[in-house]
Amino acid sequence: MIGLSTVWTSRAARSGDDLLGPILDLGFAAVELEYRITEQIYQEILPRIRANEIQVLSIHNYFPVPAILPPERASGDCFSLSSLDSEERAKGVFYTSRTIEHAHDLGARAVVLHLGRVETDLPRNGLQQLYREGAWNKEDVELLQREREARAQKRGPHLDALLFSLDRILKRAEQLGVILGIENRYYFQEMPDKEEIGIILDQFRGAPIGYWHDTGHAAVFETLGILKHEELLQRYAPHLVGTHLHDALKLDDHNPPGKGEISFEMIKKYIPEGAIKIMEIHPQAQGQEVLDGLVFLQEKGIGT
Repeated sequence: MIGLSTVWTSRAARSGDDLLGPILDLGFAAVELEYRITEQIYQEILPRIRANEIQVLSIHNYFPVPAILPPERASGDCFSLSSLDSEERAKGVFYTSRTIEHAHDLGARAVVLHLGRVETDLPRNGLQQLYREGAWNKEDVELLQREREARAQKRGPHLDALLFSLDRILKRAEQLGVILGIENRYYFQEMPDKEEIGIILDQFRGAPIGYWHDTGHAAVFETLGILKHEELLQRYAPHLVGTHLHDALKLDDHNPPGKGEISFEMIKKYIPEGAIKIMEIHPQAQGQEVLDGLVFLQEKGIGT
């Protein structure tokens, strides 16, 4: 089964019907609930979930929008679990634990996590901006090397902070039988990178935590010369909890599958049976494009 992330509808949704109606109209039987959903909309969709109109496969942290934030600040990164500020980390642990509790209550198997970032003096979007400005062939190798050095120099305390946060969060996840999926990210400074995924999985071996593969983010990293997309799957497929399935054209991701350059034949080789499969499509896509993307994946042998 392939579910659809509510990211496709949540940005414009002002009611529960706005959120779920278009997804149900396309014939999807399952969703991932994500971080733009307010408490009010959550309460409106809850009866429909309880009535089994739609199944919740996964939830993307932080869900619903924390009451201490205005809806426009909703984000998977609103609190950094790797922050050096103990107060911010505490909020991240608290609200992640709340997301886990909602996942358990709704019968969702997994919670998808963003893990924060390594704070450096370089701009977060430096590599992407350079690429979009067309200066890539001239300056890309130098900037990427500076990024690698700055990230390596600053990583230690952030990694320690992250492991501390995850240790606390995993206690709640284990109590409730919910799996945490750590997602590969779009910006180089964000955590985890390829090595950090392995460090985390080794540190918490046997705990309910695994790798969540985002196809578009991995494709962007390949475009920027950071790594090969397939490297992540080769290394971490045995730990794969789930995947966000979307296509990418250069740096522009979250396109319907089939509307980009990603090899889904390659991806199919690494998705284990039982992994959660979620289409995560930007809201600009038309309904027919979403359906075409679903058919495209099915023709590639990914899901039903």
